[in-house]
Amino acid sequence: MNNHIPTISRATAEHTKQSYAIFKNSHWSVLKASGPTLREYLQGQITQDMDKLDTRQAIHSALLSPQGKAVSEIYILSGHDNELILLTPKSHAVKTVARLRQFALGQQLRIGIVESLVVAAIHGTQATNGLNAAGLAVPDQAWLSQSSQASEDCFAIRIRPDAYWLISNQTTIDLLSLNQHQGTEDELEALRIQHGFPRFGMEWDERLHPLNANLIELDGVDFKKGCYVGQEVTSRMHWRGGIKKKLYRVRMNNCPVTLPCSVRSSANIGELKSAATDDNGLCFGIALLPIDVAESDSKLTLDNDINITILEACHA
Repeated sequence: MNNHIPTISRATAEHTKQSYAIFKNSHWSVLKASGPTLREYLQGQITQDMDKLDTRQAIHSALLSPQGKAVSEIYILSGHDNELILLTPKSHAVKTVARLRQFALGQQLRIGIVESLVVAAIHGTQATNGLNAAGLAVPDQAWLSQSSQASEDCFAIRIRPDAYWLISNQTTIDLLSLNQHQGTEDELEALRIQHGFPRFGMEWDERLHPLNANLIELDGVDFKKGCYVGQEVTSRMHWRGGIKKKLYRVRMNNCPVTLPCSVRSSANIGELKSAATDDNGLCFGIALLPIDVAESDSKLTLDNDINITILEACHA
């Protein structure tokens, strides 16, 4: 159980509304991969279509076991000199590298964790000024559109209209933070939850199939691409109506005492996975709920008769 509810301060909220704030984002590890057959190899390993990846567009995907269970969540960007940049949860980075090497027999694949590169987040109505300060062009409007410096390992991807992830060295991040408001990672977590942006290792993990964690809504799977590890289970779930639950962005009239906690209608039917408060004290969360219940008018509550309102399914 977790009793901590992240929140965003009034000062940080004002900076995101009037300018922008920079946040450390230590949840992610940065990997580099290269090799003459790398793209073809990854095409047979991940749920998303590698053909959607180019120098202006990153992709989101999941890495599965042969049984269709999630190994990790991955974001892939185009790097320099035919390298690829992979972001994966730090808690699963070693496992991700091992899994990608597992089926690479005969491949000239080079992949490993790059400790010199870190991830930061830039949030705010003027977040593009932060990108410009890092020498980056503003990415296109699409989800996960990317930009990069011509020769340096410095990249940005758009995660919302006013929010970006920045991948660079620590020195660059520190210089950008010198004269700009720095939010805490706790506040970044609050923003993530308030906007209904689930992540592997928090709202879902190996016990939940990625399609039940909104992999379709978060544009992380392609059902027209060729075979990949775990495809059979994933395709069967999709085409045979096996997706019974999803993650939903919700609002509550009070914050729960502990997390995760049960969501009830006439019985326990789901689970509130995370919760956070905004600068006005409003409580938001991400809950795993049956789709049929979410699409009905059923009254939902938590412990202590806390009312829960479904806002939308989590999506890109």
